[in-house]
Amino acid sequence: MNKIVIMSDNHSNWKVDVPDGDIFVHCGDWSYTGSEKSLVKFNNFLGNLPHKHKLYIPGNHELGMEKNFNLYKETLTNGTCIHDTELEIDGLKFFGSAFTPSFRNWAFMKDDDQRKRYWEMAPDCDILVSHGPPFGLLDQATPDGEHLGCIHLRNYIERVKPKLVCFGHIHGSGGSVLPLKHWDGEDDTILVNASVLNEKYKLVREPVILEI
Repeated sequence: MNKIVIMSDNHSNWKVDVPDGDIFVHCGDWSYTGSEKSLVKFNNFLGNLPHKHKLYIPGNHELGMEKNFNLYKETLTNGTCIHDTELEIDGLKFFGSAFTPSFRNWAFMKDDDQRKRYWEMAPDCDILVSHGPPFGLLDQATPDGEHLGCIHLRNYIERVKPKLVCFGHIHGSGGSVLPLKHWDGEDDTILVNASVLNEKYKLVREPVILEI
């Protein structure tokens, strides 16, 4: 069993109390705009964590990383970027993706057709780290009933049935853990929205801890 500590959407708030564990996962939006200054602070933040494995993806606020992806990835020496990348740790297959539905001019966004093709081609995994939620699952519908998650990501989850899906992006659903029961009787997929800030960008939650 691995103790996995999951966090998302701290937006340059580095006062988060991160518990010890085997694997630390950050689901993106560690900054406001992905500036070089925030990049250095995020790298220092990761460097001070005791976890053996430290994985991260960018989020839609990491505009600087989208523009200079390889440079940022090389600069973040204290963590492993798994955006659009597979990684295996102790027999657990991880896959990460920062892509979310298009909204204004933020980073790592794809339109509907692009996301459909992407998730149809994405590899199977045990643990999926995405920035945004799947449609209808911890994605906090708007007052007019519109869900903010990605339907193609949900279709991927229901097809692949990973053990764990962790994400952030929607602050209002942060700190929530939801078991998704599969229709064919397969083991549940655990969904986690690990946003530590609320909708007013105040630090109100701690990272989520699971053992897998």
